[in-house]
Amino acid sequence: MNPKRDGHVHTPFCPHGTSHPMEEYIEKAAAGGITTLTFAEHAPLPEGFTDTVPDKDSAMSLSDLEAYLMKLENIKKSYKNDITILTGLEVDYIERYEKETEQFLTTYGPHLDDSILSTHFLLADGEYTCMDYSPEFFFH
Repeated sequence: MNPKRDGHVHTPFCPHGTSHPMEEYIEKAAAGGITTLTFAEHAPLPEGFTDTVPDKDSAMSLSDLEAYLMKLENIKKSYKNDITILTGLEVDYIERYEKETEQFLTTYGPHLDDSILSTHFLLADGEYTCMDYSPEFFFH
């Protein structure tokens, strides 16, 4: 039997995501035969970067990061006999913020089991645009 894995699950820590408890995701995943589940919440945006979406809800707040990491440590213990839970983050690559991202990963990377590098913000003509906010926002 091939193990099943979901490596991209968001949580209530995502300001534009769901309010469903993380435990609900775990229980449904385990019931569906998934053996490994990575919670990969949107990492806080780099210091000095301004979220360009109207609701400013593209990523977790830095002030919530410690609670997110602690929640996952507790969940891992609770479900260790049922499913493998990995602590992850979806980290944005943002042009001109490479040093800030490197500093963030140097600090928080040791707490992660898994991660996703994504690109949501594109720099064009000196302005950043969130490319997956909406078709209208992208093609303005």
